[in-house]
Amino acid sequence: MTGDEWGRDPQVLYLRTVFAQMEKVQRELLLRLHISPFDYRLRRVREAALKSFEKAWRLAVNRGIANNEEEIAALYVYCLTHCLTINRIHVPPDLLPLNEGIAGILREVFT
Repeated sequence: MTGDEWGRDPQVLYLRTVFAQMEKVQRELLLRLHISPFDYRLRRVREAALKSFEKAWRLAVNRGIANNEEEIAALYVYCLTHCLTINRIHVPPDLLPLNEGIAGILREVFT
């Protein structure tokens, strides 16, 4: 039996890094908002955020935006924040990283 081929694939390693960064920014945001990671509202928020993130990430890649783990995680946290707001969970704007390119893509995704 051979070893874990997936574990050595550079694309898989990169995506694991990206997802770890996304989890980190999500955890930090929820902590700052004083929301338990087990809050019942988060399931629908996370599902909606993931759908919008997938669309936003495709647009960002096509436009040369979100080229590293931090920018991709920022893109996700913008999507998550938007979905939290739609679900009546207030997120102060100063909690978001400033990135006009990402903000522009999200205006397109959410309109």
